Amino acid sequence: MVEMVYLGPQGTFCEEAAKTFCHLTGLGLKISPCPSIIDCAESVEDLKARFGIVPLENSLEGSVHDTLEILTTSHQLRILAELDLNIEHCLLSRAAALAEIKRVYSHPQAFAQCKNFVRQKLLHAQQIPVVSTAEAASVAAEQGAETAAIAGRQAAEYYDLPVFTAGIQDARSTTRFIVLGREEDQIGEPIKTSLVFSVKNVAGSLYRVLGAFAAHKVNLTRIESRPAGSRLGDYIFFVDLDGALHDSAVRAALREAGREAVMLKLLGSYPVLVPADA
Repeated sequence: MVEMVYLGPQGTFCEEAAKTFCHLTGLGLKISPCPSIIDCAESVEDLKARFGIVPLENSLEGSVHDTLEILTTSHQLRILAELDLNIEHCLLSRAAALAEIKRVYSHPQAFAQCKNFVRQKLLHAQQIPVVSTAEAASVAAEQGAETAAIAGRQAAEYYDLPVFTAGIQDARSTTRFIVLGREEDQIGEPIKTSLVFSVKNVAGSLYRVLGAFAAHKVNLTRIESRPAGSRLGDYIFFVDLDGALHDSAVRAALREAGREAVMLKLLGSYPVLVPADA
């Protein structure tokens, strides 16, 4: 069994998150890439891996749909830990000048996070989306000086590409990664809890669910609605809150909210790991 899988290939920010997780926890896990978020989840569900680490949301571009889908549908996986990683995008190329660059490869989210730099400096170049920033670096390394990639420093090192310009993202960006696993593999002391719920499409139903947390003074740090995938107008709601399941206020709020919700599923109660440069 592989100890931890991550969204690959090698050289991605997810690999950096996996290595940071191992360092912060002292677990010294063997890590291995997977081609997609779905593959990461299935590896853990099928007991081919103990843990999987995947991106959940970015501070500039929002949530990652595939990860939310897994959290909604999986009956086995739980969030075991959270890790927030500062993201620095760089322009990687062997070009001597920006004017030489004719093609730029990157992941669509990276292009979106660096749109000002691309618009101001690379409008003359063709933008080509690929499945990961690491793949972008791999292609740029093969194609020569007329090609560039938007990726991280770890990809530059792995694919032996010079950093032409560092820090080209529009603003300071952080990606929230979560570690998926089974409930019995709990890591550390939980301080945060996540859940998903749905409500009846009647007046006041959502208000009463959220009111349960307010009544018990439980702070909600995130709430996000997504289409339920059944019919137009039906939604599910993802919530993060301060506190763990062993907190009496959290338990009371969840009991009260559960009586009003049509569906309420706990996604995990877990620690938040903080890298030294956060």
